[in-house]
Amino acid sequence: MRAAVPPGTRRVAVHPGFVKTATSTLQRHVFPRHPEIAFLGLPAPYTELEWAIRHLCQADSTRWQRERVAEVLREAAEAAPPDRLLLVSYENFALHESTDKGLVAERLAALLPGASILFTIRRQEELVTSWYLTKLRVRIKRKAFVPFEEWYWTERREAHLSILDDLCYAPTIEAYRRLFGADRVRVVPFELLRREPAAFARACAAALGVDGDRFAQLLEGQRENASMSQRYFDFWRRFGYLLPRRLVRKWARRMPMHDGPSARIPLPEAIRADIAREVAEDNRRLAELTGLDLEGLGYTLRAEAMPRPSVGAATVRGR
Repeated sequence: MRAAVPPGTRRVAVHPGFVKTATSTLQRHVFPRHPEIAFLGLPAPYTELEWAIRHLCQADSTRWQRERVAEVLREAAEAAPPDRLLLVSYENFALHESTDKGLVAERLAALLPGASILFTIRRQEELVTSWYLTKLRVRIKRKAFVPFEEWYWTERREAHLSILDDLCYAPTIEAYRRLFGADRVRVVPFELLRREPAAFARACAAALGVDGDRFAQLLEGQRENASMSQRYFDFWRRFGYLLPRRLVRKWARRMPMHDGPSARIPLPEAIRADIAREVAEDNRRLAELTGLDLEGLGYTLRAEAMPRPSVGAATVRGR
């Protein structure tokens, strides 16, 4: 396959995610507005480009239209100002819902050889609870509220089909390091955004090779996909199952979802230990690869010595 952008002809970068790391905020408020970036990610400015980005990570190998995708990206690159960085960004590139994370990386490397890579990551414990709350929005509207513990252990039965398949970052990041070169892959923890937003912005800008001050200005005060409030969560947890479906559908849409402090899900010890067993070694490996102080940022680098529960044994349907 001929490259969409031959190496050395343009500055190119890819932001593959991961999810729940301010990706939507970056894609809506920073990447399209930064004067040094030509944004080729989602939301895309026209239908054909949106199709190409989605097809790149969703298409089965038997239905992969490589030449069409290459042509769409080639035309988008040619239409962009020549002095701007071409940035392709879509968090589903590194999501379990994609066809295969390694295959997507190979497609990107063939289309955009020599690109710089920016990964944004998040503590796995928070990623799990944030993903649960995001998916819960739809469940509430369908009168299908499921308690966190029940949801977790149900997902655990087929982890490869769930967000639990995305908790170990190192294998995906190592695949990009092999394909693009280790020196081209940078990793920025989401926790920096919470502690010092300007530091998060500067780190992302440095990875992309664009102005950090302008990046920070565009990011300041912006937030997409705000969490549901604790009040909203508690109401549906306690009373949702008592209401008739027609009221659930009506109230769930009209009730303010974001008023008040964000919902917090305390992790039961069995789940915390289960996540630790999955990610501790991977986090240690990632800290070695990147030089990041992940432990200082709250990432789990030590597995707890607790017996592994049988999958599904801990399901609880408490109200």
